[in-house]
Amino acid sequence: MREIRAGRAAAECAAVAALLILLSGRGRADEFFPVRYENPLIRGLYLPLPSDSRLTDGMNLSATLTITNTINVENRPEESSFVDGESDALRLTYENSLFQSWRYRLTLPVIHDSGGILDSVISDWHRFFGLPQGERPFYPENRLVYFYAGRGRVDVTQSQTSLGDISGETGWFAADDAHRTLSFWGGLKAPTGSAAKLTGDGAWDGAMWAHGAIRWSNWQMAGELGIAQPFGDEVFAGAAHKTSAFARFAATRTLGSVWSVRAQLDGQSARVEDSEIRLLGPSLELTIGAVRRLGQRWRLEFGFTEDAAVNTGPDITFFLGLRRQSGAK
Repeated sequence: MREIRAGRAAAECAAVAALLILLSGRGRADEFFPVRYENPLIRGLYLPLPSDSRLTDGMNLSATLTITNTINVENRPEESSFVDGESDALRLTYENSLFQSWRYRLTLPVIHDSGGILDSVISDWHRFFGLPQGERPFYPENRLVYFYAGRGRVDVTQSQTSLGDISGETGWFAADDAHRTLSFWGGLKAPTGSAAKLTGDGAWDGAMWAHGAIRWSNWQMAGELGIAQPFGDEVFAGAAHKTSAFARFAATRTLGSVWSVRAQLDGQSARVEDSEIRLLGPSLELTIGAVRRLGQRWRLEFGFTEDAAVNTGPDITFFLGLRRQSGAK
């Protein structure tokens, strides 16, 4: 199973790269996609979006839509989970300079859960390429069930829309020039979402992380390493009130003045204490996508994310984002 999933990701990566190689131009690529872990059971726990700015950037605005479809069934002696549904999340961000070496960012998420419309598309995709269907053939299409019992209880079966937890982050840039960036960030999330709808954990959460990037003429490499700390937990009866670590790495290849392609790897440690459910444990996800510059100030970003470590994340997440940068100071 792991070999098949790895081969599928590699084939999709090659297909995206081959398509975009046909396009021309030169240009500056950015470092990370503005995506995060979309597992519906623990999306309410604070995990900041990647840092993706230069100290000399002006005001940045972005809107990113993610569509996540998954079915995951797991039973353990003291726990059980059943996650079957589709989640649409719109994340709006505003970022700007604060002081000479500082920047800040605000993020507002809006999340909609439903049975969705992609179940048959994903099943047809699996059949066409001869890929395993997993649990999909055994359950009805286009239904919503988010269930967990063990360390707390989750039971969502009705379509819903809810504001998520609003977060704010501040970063200090220790170094930033054309070839490298080193910055240190801290963030805080407010309990504006709903623990019952899994769009929040009912508590204030915090995070700290370091960001580093190296740039060449046609390549960019970037990495982040940090920790997240919930200050409470109303979803898993306090079992998710634990410190976790997260890391990201991205490699971007500029194809010209207009296009670039990127592979991004995101991982985190377990978020729920003593859980044996894989969806609540350590995760590793691979994101493949492209960036299309639209003039001097706009960028269009799109791609998909899959669980690089099987059953540690949603089956697939598609994303489409639009960013506007006001220009260098």
